Amino acid sequence: MNSLRIVGFVVNEDKAGAAEVAAAMHQVLAEHGVEVRECHEQYPERCFDLETRMDLMFSFGGDGTILRAARLAAPLGVPIVGVNLGRVGFLTEVAAADALTALPRFIAGDYWIEERLLLQGELLRDGSVLHTFTALNDIVVNRGGLSRVVECSLSVNGAPTANYVADGVIISTPTGSTAYCLAAGGPILTPDEHSIAIVPIAPYLALIRALVVPDDAIIELVINRAVEALITIDGQLDIAMNIGDIVRVRRSETIARFARIQPRNYFTATIVDRLRLRG
Repeated sequence: MNSLRIVGFVVNEDKAGAAEVAAAMHQVLAEHGVEVRECHEQYPERCFDLETRMDLMFSFGGDGTILRAARLAAPLGVPIVGVNLGRVGFLTEVAAADALTALPRFIAGDYWIEERLLLQGELLRDGSVLHTFTALNDIVVNRGGLSRVVECSLSVNGAPTANYVADGVIISTPTGSTAYCLAAGGPILTPDEHSIAIVPIAPYLALIRALVVPDDAIIELVINRAVEALITIDGQLDIAMNIGDIVRVRRSETIARFARIQPRNYFTATIVDRLRLRG
């Protein structure tokens, strides 16, 4: 039985073979009466009619492609299927070589849905919200090219918690804990944990090197001193900051959904192999 009617494709053409794999899957889906809407641009939100209800969104690339696709799919409630044409692919579901073999299971609805926490962030200046943003991996306050360090203060649920003199501070979801957070010495959080990790980057002065808080916490970072500072969202989007600016982060009301055909214990079963690939 065909459970799909409309699917979206986000294709990273910078990845060798992505367009070819997408074309082959498009043909199979069309043969099953599934409408495919493709996007070959860097920013998928410019491609799709947001009023269109898609059953699944396929991402062809690596984790970076999925991060872009997730910011579009999550508010629509559309599950993502990651087809890996990158190196590690922590978020992807199937390798490109296995995509056509796996496709009938998605067509038949033989998959389960994994939910992932998203972060909602705000940049406040002089009491006003200048920017809002959503992240699947992390929100990072970091020094710009002109600064040697960033000095900032952390509070959690309104309580002063730590002061940092560092290259930056990472606020990470469980999804992002295997990315920049891990490289900076932070903990690995399993995808089903209801937690947020806060980790300084190369701290010169930090009594707390890593902190894990409940996902209902309200986290604030205040820039006390920096020649240049930036907010970076999922390693892809940058927003400039001034001294005195506040970054407020909390759990988003929106969640990201991933369509999985792997066993439900896939994360712990494959974490060592994936970390070894990342090298």
